[in-house]
Amino acid sequence: MTRTGKCDTCRLRKVKCDEQKPKCSACQKRDRPCAYSYGKVSALVVEDPNLLSKHGKPKVAPLVYPLISYSDSSSASSPSSDLRVTAERAADEGQGVFKTFTPASKERQLRVRKPTAQQRRKLHAYLTQLRAASTLQSRLSSSESVLITRYMGLLGSLPLNEKPLMILGSWILSIPSRIGANPVVDLAVEYLVDQFAVYRDDNFSNRRLALASKAKALEELQLATSDDKSWRTYDTVLAMKLHYSAEVLVGMRSLRHVIHGAALAEILKLGPVAGLDEEHYWGFLDNTYIDDVVEAMVSGRTSVYDNDFYLSMTYPPSPPTCTELDNLALRFSVAMMHILIQVPRLVCIVRHCINNPANARVLALAVTLSESLWHAVPVNLMHQLLRKSTTVVEIPPSPDISDIISDSFHFDSIESMTLVSRFWMLQHYLCGLIQSIYQHFPILATDSLLPDLATLYAIDIDAAINQARCVQYALNLCPSFPLVPLRVHVPLEVAIGAWHRLSQRLSRAPKALGSSSVSPAGLNGLEEILKAQRMEDWIVETISCIHDQWDVHPMTNQFLKKFMQESVEAMCGGPIPDWLPLRVSFTCEEGDMVMKLEYDLPGPMIEKMYGKPEESWTRSTTTSLPFPVSDSQDSVPTESFPSE
Repeated sequence: MTRTGKCDTCRLRKVKCDEQKPKCSACQKRDRPCAYSYGKVSALVVEDPNLLSKHGKPKVAPLVYPLISYSDSSSASSPSSDLRVTAERAADEGQGVFKTFTPASKERQLRVRKPTAQQRRKLHAYLTQLRAASTLQSRLSSSESVLITRYMGLLGSLPLNEKPLMILGSWILSIPSRIGANPVVDLAVEYLVDQFAVYRDDNFSNRRLALASKAKALEELQLATSDDKSWRTYDTVLAMKLHYSAEVLVGMRSLRHVIHGAALAEILKLGPVAGLDEEHYWGFLDNTYIDDVVEAMVSGRTSVYDNDFYLSMTYPPSPPTCTELDNLALRFSVAMMHILIQVPRLVCIVRHCINNPANARVLALAVTLSESLWHAVPVNLMHQLLRKSTTVVEIPPSPDISDIISDSFHFDSIESMTLVSRFWMLQHYLCGLIQSIYQHFPILATDSLLPDLATLYAIDIDAAINQARCVQYALNLCPSFPLVPLRVHVPLEVAIGAWHRLSQRLSRAPKALGSSSVSPAGLNGLEEILKAQRMEDWIVETISCIHDQWDVHPMTNQFLKKFMQESVEAMCGGPIPDWLPLRVSFTCEEGDMVMKLEYDLPGPMIEKMYGKPEESWTRSTTTSLPFPVSDSQDSVPTESFPSE
């Protein structure tokens, strides 16, 4: 028998409903709209029985008088989300249209989907097959000495501090001494050098050789990660990083390097691995964690490295174990990691404050964390490193902006360039977030220990100018193997936020555009706006060139600019862009790790750039929520923590 008291959502889904009001338990648990309209009179329809056809259909459109319900508040439905029209057609008879609505956006918690029993059985069968085949032991296509020689050729003949692969860290220099000790590393090195041969000379023979070495290397890596004794070892993470580098050489459009990056984060988030090389481990970690931090900031989650172990390990008074504790670059990178791994958490908190301005406790937490991170920025170490490793050359980053920036930086090593550009990127993050706090909560921000707006504006633009000064060195170091631009790629994308904020700020100023008679202040404001827009266009053009070099999905400069602007707005606590996937999952299909991407509803931005996505993207959070669960209503956010 049909129940008349069920809510509309449960009735449509054909599930049980406890009929609680104003929102039933099922709708409250999944945060669905809940309304009780079944069986209620909603309109009065007036028809003339003399104007009906022989089949009972009205020849003239009936008159419809909607009725307004004045029922008590207990029967009121929960507020519905904003809707957008996706389809519309006119009625066949009479007046009116039929419209189809879909939610414009959903605040849905990203959850880790557990593998199904069928997926587990397939994976178990595949690993069993691999173990049986491994008794024959995979052998290298060449001897160990030949592999070492080929790897040294990959490193190149440039000075040690200028080798392009040094963007990965000093650990790449230790690989020759590790060849022959573990097949998972040997086969990963072989795949890397074979893929480098394809990068140099893309022909059928080289591609076939690279695919064969990739198959053997992946099988060995899958066996290593499936073994409880070897999955958290230094050799395993080295092999993953080598696979990551090889997939970058293939091209970034396939996103296969992201699979290895996610696996590295899953292993390293638990702390140091077994058998690590203390001399090079910090360099390995320092050039790995930053990828997760950047992704976490855009996707609305905390960093996997934001845990007690890494926070205590990087706390300034206790740097990690190393043979050179007085090393300036080491102390500088440790201090920055301590701050950077907490910035995604601050982004989540600021976004929650903007969406829930009445939550005083979370607002206080946002201001306190902002103060703590701002005062922990290692400015003194930065100045020391800059004086020690940098030379100013009278060459502009580009002739197009020579009137804005007339010189560039030349660094003594790739490591120095990476560290200082990362420092300025950190300043962009904090300046953008603190400016968001000032914009939405000016009184609280003014009464806090946060820097004033004038200081923030100056530091933000100064960091953006310095980011541009790094580009000339990165682009010209080794044009035949342009790996170094990948280290300024993300900082330069973040720097566009400073110019975007400057342009918006001056455009909102009352005297910026002036009237018919432009004042000197207004004229100066117009000039600054034009400079900011020129800098944005130059950054977009530079990023587009780097994308072309590494086979990133092509898009017009107009869409690329909007893409980067929406990204930096999300990093400042703004809404998460609609082109980001709702979830990312990794499954094993026929021996190959497949990344599945799932979108909720494709927004206009992603449809313009990529068309309607046919495959599904799925990236789930790989860390716990940034806040503890609490029953108090005014507590910090719990599992219903909004993502936008």
